[in-house]
Amino acid sequence: MQNLNDLNRLFGREDNIQFIEGPSGMPLIQVATSRASAKVALYGGQMLSFKPATAEHDLFYLSQKAIYQQGKAIRGGAPLCWPWFGDDPGSLGRQAHGFARNLFWDVLDSQIHDNNVEITLGLESTATSKQWWPSEFRLRKKIHIGDTLSLSLTTENKGEIPFSISKALHSYFRVGDISQTRVCGLDGIDYLDKTLGFTKQKQAGDIQADKETDRVYLDAPQRVAIIDASLKRRIEIEHNGADNFVVWNPWDKAAALNDMSAEDYEQFICVETANALANSVIIAPGAAHHMHVSYSINSEA
Repeated sequence: MQNLNDLNRLFGREDNIQFIEGPSGMPLIQVATSRASAKVALYGGQMLSFKPATAEHDLFYLSQKAIYQQGKAIRGGAPLCWPWFGDDPGSLGRQAHGFARNLFWDVLDSQIHDNNVEITLGLESTATSKQWWPSEFRLRKKIHIGDTLSLSLTTENKGEIPFSISKALHSYFRVGDISQTRVCGLDGIDYLDKTLGFTKQKQAGDIQADKETDRVYLDAPQRVAIIDASLKRRIEIEHNGADNFVVWNPWDKAAALNDMSAEDYEQFICVETANALANSVIIAPGAAHHMHVSYSINSEA
């Protein structure tokens, strides 16, 4: 893991990009410009916070009970599920949602132009990663922080045989009140409902969660929006290189999670950019797959 002094010397940019010690000593990237503020954990390469200068509230929910320790994903922000989404596909006792969110990423580059910040993080196969997954890979994540936030993930196959991955940016969006929140843009789209044994359903109208919700939307469009009447804002999500949106809220099951307060389900909705289940991606040797998502916050009357 890179140390803070070296990180600030190589990649710090005056007061705009700083590397600081976070909870439990975990290194964080702190960004502050006239356009936005943000925080990124090197653990998992994970966005924890993004707040445009024009916004009153953060884009993301981050649990006050989040656990910052190796082997445990940070609850909130936008953790990466990779190289599998959901339970261990091989039933080998490996951690759910893969291992990329539970490893420290390297900082490869940082740039600032016109108060727009771009940070590049990397993760590559090692002896540690091969304990869980034998493939040779290289991951690159580009984070663009300006008036809007965009995340780009590139998966490269550095080995000699093809491999298959499923993945998701498991984004926890902060809302004022889940009962006053709608996800629009998925009307008429088929989805698999995990709460009903992955049976196929068809979305009718907007999504308004009123109980545990865990759905994988199939052949999803490029754009959806979260309408938050309580905070009077609209979050626009646009992605490419992904076939699914996953919508999740644990509802009363939040009480069973040790890194979230029982009532926290009222404060977020997860709308995840994903390639999941049958939409897993096969990457040939020497080839790469790209996924990109952008988020913007607009006022909603």
